[in-house]
Amino acid sequence: MTITISQAEAYQIERIAHSGLGREKTAKLIEAGEWSTIKDSYPKADPEMLQTQKSKLTSALQEGYSISFPTFNGVRNLLHLRFGLEEGKDYAVDDKSVQGLKADEATAAVLRTMFEPLWKVEANSGQLSIIHISKL
Repeated sequence: MTITISQAEAYQIERIAHSGLGREKTAKLIEAGEWSTIKDSYPKADPEMLQTQKSKLTSALQEGYSISFPTFNGVRNLLHLRFGLEEGKDYAVDDKSVQGLKADEATAAVLRTMFEPLWKVEANSGQLSIIHISKL
């Protein structure tokens, strides 16, 4: 079963993980309540959020997650935070959709889990599109 988290929670764990700690170590630090180590790596970390949602966020880091209500900006931000992808370089945006994203099937599967059912992740000619369901 996939853990569902908010967009703010996704931002928080992805920023911490990509501050140099990595996903596995971030999960262990959250589980252990090592707030000072987390804040040393990512000073804007929110220990209160991490503490109150500890088991959910640890599971999200370890098992993957879906986002309860991902916005268009959230999709773009998480492409950058989670995968290091940049708009204009790795993909284009068009009418509130992401086009031309080059990604392997493993990444596509993660994106589907994160963003569907509000966003449709479609493969076409080796590239992905991420389209809001209202645009289909």
